[in-house]
Amino acid sequence: MTTTEARLLNLTERVPQASPHDDIDKVRFYDLGMRRSALMAYKRPSDRILAHVRDGMTDLVEVGFNTGLLSLHVAGKLPDLAVSGVEENQNLVDVAEDNLTLAVWANSAGDVEFEMAKLNRLPFPDDSADIVFSFSSLHRWRRPVETLKECARICKPDGIVIIEDMNRHAEEGHITFILQFVKEGGDEFMRSLQAAYTRDEAAELLKEAGLADWQVVEEDLGLVISSRPLEPVST
Repeated sequence: MTTTEARLLNLTERVPQASPHDDIDKVRFYDLGMRRSALMAYKRPSDRILAHVRDGMTDLVEVGFNTGLLSLHVAGKLPDLAVSGVEENQNLVDVAEDNLTLAVWANSAGDVEFEMAKLNRLPFPDDSADIVFSFSSLHRWRRPVETLKECARICKPDGIVIIEDMNRHAEEGHITFILQFVKEGGDEFMRSLQAAYTRDEAAELLKEAGLADWQVVEEDLGLVISSRPLEPVST
């Protein structure tokens, strides 16, 4: 049995991560890997967010911003809109602040702000965000049902919520491709994948949150949850 084959085992049942990102040095290593893969990893989610921007929009919110790379990229593309990010892991917040400082120095930050807060108590008024988005974070949410409710609460009636994360039951070919790409980060990737939800599990979370009319779509390695049908984006 090859190492890759061994890594592909144990994806039947979800295994939550006990303390993800509890070491600042590991978070910086994770951030470095994400920077190197940013062009591939963030292209489709950023294109999807940008495809839903309309005239008159003012505020975007990222729920669980990891190290802030997607918010910084989107804010750089939309300098006239405010992008606010919320994260509840201190190490991730610290590294995101470092990335923000670098972006400001490079004059590419846009109007972006990062804040530490509980994801199940988002610090925003009702109906205040035009687009609420999240990428590669859902599997870490401590209280996913409550956080989904919060995403719905802060989103404007004509806005949209877009949540993307890994699909634990993605086709093996997609998983193998990523393992070959991430190389030394493969074990951490697999632990995250083990903590991810399947399409049916995500649909059940939405049902528990009273959001059964939201959509859950499988896409390559991931799941895409949205509060209404999505605009198509190029692949």
